[in-house]
Amino acid sequence: MTELPIADIHQLVQEGRAAALAGDTLAARSSFRRATEADPTSVEAWVGLSSVVPILAEKREYLRKALDLDPQNADAAASLRYVEQLIAKGMQLEPSRRRDERNASGDASPLLGAPEPAAATAVEFCYRHPDRETGLHCTQCGRPICAECATMTSVGQLCPDDRRARRPSNYKVSAGDVIVGGLVALLASAAVALLLSLFVGRLGFFGIFIIVMVGPAIAEFIVRVVDRVTKLKRGRPMQITIGVAIALGTLPFALFGGLLLLLYMVLAISTAVARLR
Repeated sequence: MTELPIADIHQLVQEGRAAALAGDTLAARSSFRRATEADPTSVEAWVGLSSVVPILAEKREYLRKALDLDPQNADAAASLRYVEQLIAKGMQLEPSRRRDERNASGDASPLLGAPEPAAATAVEFCYRHPDRETGLHCTQCGRPICAECATMTSVGQLCPDDRRARRPSNYKVSAGDVIVGGLVALLASAAVALLLSLFVGRLGFFGIFIIVMVGPAIAEFIVRVVDRVTKLKRGRPMQITIGVAIALGTLPFALFGGLLLLLYMVLAISTAVARLR
């Protein structure tokens, strides 16, 4: 393991992503490999490396390493399912849009990895930004996309539409999910804060230990209640909504519970946000 500052490792990952979007997979692989060597616990580096290797077995290996480090990583999990589907079909290399077009036209090269002849291509424009020329294509639907619209994943760059479609169902949060989850969290937080304000203030110094012990457990209870009404919805909208709801439900009672109730609120919000990743 090479000792590098965290900022340098992050820079290597960013350089790898930029090179991948520019089509320079050799430079991208070099940057991502250096990042994984410097920090084998970098999930972003392993996911990035999986996105720029053509061999499906390698992709699967790197994605599994990323999931070992972060089992809740929805992007890596979705990409691993896709890669395993391709391997189950007997494929060894990631599908290439250009290679598929050449195979369909009967102009496939007999040698694996042989360079493809240069061909004149028409100028293409991003389907979301018609004024921007681009050479990038979504690996899922094949539509042209600009660098701003492209999101690097383990199976290549995706357009915003396919990026959203690949997310697990519990990360597809509707306005109704946000409203219902927020109201439930607000009511539950207010009820809990009321009880705490009546009892915790009387415990004095020992109240700190009680809050530290029960605060995360109470937050876990609130999240479980929200899970039941939203069917396990996750993601940033839910994190923000539930965090705000806990704060709004707790703050009015902090007038009675004082600093102890504020400490509980901080613990509850941090626990809920972590659980709703």
